[in-house]
Order: sequence, then C-alpha cells, then structure tokens
Amino acid sequence: MKRNFILLCWFLCLFVGITFAQESRLKYVGVEGGSIDIVSNVSNVNYIRGSVAPYSNGYSTNDLACISSRNFYGVKGTIFSQNDRFALLTGLRYSRIISSVSRNSNFSNTPNYFYWLYKQDGVNTEYLKVNEINQKSDYIGVPIEVIYFPGHRPHLFRIYFKIGVEENLLIQTNKDVVFQNPAMNQYESNLKSQVDQPKTFYSSAYGGCGIRIGRDQKPNISYEFCLPYLFLTPQSKGLVNPTSGIGFQINFQIPIK
Repeated sequence: MKRNFILLCWFLCLFVGITFAQESRLKYVGVEGGSIDIVSNVSNVNYIRGSVAPYSNGYSTNDLACISSRNFYGVKGTIFSQNDRFALLTGLRYSRIISSVSRNSNFSNTPNYFYWLYKQDGVNTEYLKVNEINQKSDYIGVPIEVIYFPGHRPHLFRIYFKIGVEENLLIQTNKDVVFQNPAMNQYESNLKSQVDQPKTFYSSAYGGCGIRIGRDQKPNISYEFCLPYLFLTPQSKGLVNPTSGIGFQINFQIPIK
C-alpha cells in the first residue's frame, strides 16, 4: 500500500513537471538546508532490558530514551507554471539521520545504563551494561515537490503550501557504543553486529507551508515549516524505527535568465 502511494505521488509530480516544462514562466536554481525532529521507537527491543530481575518489566521501551533527527542539504531547481500559481522543484539532497538509544533516567536513583543481551547459551545468559548506542546514516536522495501559491502575486512576500515525495539511497552507516565500564569495549564490535542494519533505500512523503521573500526574476529566500514528515518505509533505519517528524527548511534561489 505504501509503495503504491509513493509511486502514485512520483507519477503525479512527473506529470505536473511535464506540463510545467511545456508552458513555464520562471526558472530558478538554488540551495537548501533543513532539519527534522523524528518520532521513533527502538527496533532491537528483544536485546534490551532495563533490569535483569525476573519480575521486572525489562523489555518495555518506556525505560528507554530514543532520540532521532535528520539534517539535510541540497541543490534544487524550480520551474513556475505560466500563471505563476504553481511551482515544481527537484534536485539532489544529502541527508544524515542521527539516532541514539539510552536509559531514560527520570529520577536521580535510576541507573544511567540498560542491559544488552550479549549471549545466551543453555542456562547461561550474559548481559552488557550500556550507557548509549548511537548510529549515523548518510543518504543521497531525489526530492520532487509541488508548491501552490494562493491568491494574487504580490511584489515581495508570498505565502505557499507544499507537498513532496523523496527516495533516498544509503551511502554509509556508522555505530558507536558507550559502555558503563570501559573494560567492556572489547565487546563493541560484536554488539554492533547485533544492531539491525539500515536498508539500502527508504521513501518519505511530506507537506508544509512557508513564505517566499523576493521579487520576480530576482534572488529570493524562503522559510518553511515541515509538517508532517512521514516515513513510508519505517522498518528500515537500523537502530530505530522512525514513523513521523516535524521540522523546517530554508531555500535560497537565483533566477536563470
């Protein structure tokens, strides 16, 4: 269902792009940057316990602090429709998703570590005390966005609404483990191998609104609020499973004569 949705969005945006190309009025090229705060949950929950006591609620993710964010930069071109009410944007985008899992210590007497199930052999079970696990994943993506400008065109300020889809290719991923006891660093490589690897591709869809500042056929800058940002392939980020996000984006563009 989600894959069909993303394909439908892509074909819709491509159709709009072909229409724009036939009767375009203004063309811009520029750079962008932004950040997304991500809502996510732990994907390796079966390895994690808050406590090893038999009566504990050890596998509950309520005991964990799961933090994830996405920063991105890119280059993007913009084509306006003949009536100047719609715009199509596409280009290349580099992004990095940073995820972290640690113990949620709400009280001073709560341990600042959790237990990671390292080995289980018959009646013997071994756990490692872990303060934090971090993961950084880098992607190259292709966004396709459609903007709508309501009302008549003013001279300087324009409010707009946007929808977009994006396909991202994984370039590399790195993990880092902080143990409670530095003597456990010898187990780091084995623990990393137990953490789920991100998949090669992930897709997303998003909406937003913003304000564009600049006159026609002049350099312009836009500030926009991104909500919601939806992960269409949530089971693909390795350490955590992201579901949605909220953030902002800044664009600077110059006209192509």
